[in-house]
Amino acid sequence: MNSSGHGLTIRGLAHRFGEKVVLDGIEWSLPNTGVVGLVGPNGAGKTTLFSIIAGFLHLQQGSLEILDAPRPGHPRLMGRLAVMPQDAIFARDVTILDQLMFLRSLDGVSGRRARIEVEEAMQRVDLEDELHRGAAVLSHGMGKRLGVAQAILGTPELVLLDEPTAGLDPANARQVRGIICELGKSALVIVSSHNLLELQEIIERVAIISEGKMVASGSVEEVTRRDRRFELRLGVKITSDQEDALRSCEKVRHISCIDDRLTVDLDASSEGGVDEALTELLQAMLKEGIPPRELREGASLEEAYLRLTGDSQQDPADR
Repeated sequence: MNSSGHGLTIRGLAHRFGEKVVLDGIEWSLPNTGVVGLVGPNGAGKTTLFSIIAGFLHLQQGSLEILDAPRPGHPRLMGRLAVMPQDAIFARDVTILDQLMFLRSLDGVSGRRARIEVEEAMQRVDLEDELHRGAAVLSHGMGKRLGVAQAILGTPELVLLDEPTAGLDPANARQVRGIICELGKSALVIVSSHNLLELQEIIERVAIISEGKMVASGSVEEVTRRDRRFELRLGVKITSDQEDALRSCEKVRHISCIDDRLTVDLDASSEGGVDEALTELLQAMLKEGIPPRELREGASLEEAYLRLTGDSQQDPADR
């Protein structure tokens, strides 16, 4: 068990493929437990970073301390670090039970203990009835859940998940999110995903990578401080004059209204934070006689991501 207080510490990490710089000066420190998001455009370096942490790629420059191990691939990490690639591939004609038992044997676990761990993992993703079948019979969604099952075998302390809910129907995606949240109570779980609205619901911290550099990291509150989006359902359809009055609020960065639905981007970077910004908005609405019937936070993480990666001018229809 790791008692250092940090699950992952990265200092000065850089990596090249030939002349191409893929990662440049990455600094990242994470606690022992919790769910953390890693996001960025395609080609930003997320998969490379995952591969270095997992020990799949040689460390070229910088240092990584993982759990209580001084480097990736250290013997102390055996059975304590788990990885789910975006497109995990399983043998089509070998039973899933045999494949997962083999994976446990690589971590030094076999026999009855390994069998119990495999059965428990498969039950958690509702695939226990498929244990004695090969992966050839699994649908895409079932294959994705099998990838999650192999990543949660045993009691890993650091889990890397690449697009764990991609291609899943809403019910199975919710189930996997629940598993991730439960894992985060006792392990450090790093999730890479392009579904930022979904990710925002389960993570406590986030890092954004763009062109090989980590352009932001911290709590979701810290990273989205300038970009808090709220969606409101109104009791009435507002007039253009009322919309202009709301737009003139100091902390309103952008506002749009369709029928009785209002979307507002707030600047919550002041000392009062999001509470102060939201209070100003709601007071202005009540003053204008606009009763809010329902309020929920929208894609704040997406707005921060678009600003920090230089895509903030992207057409909303293409987001």
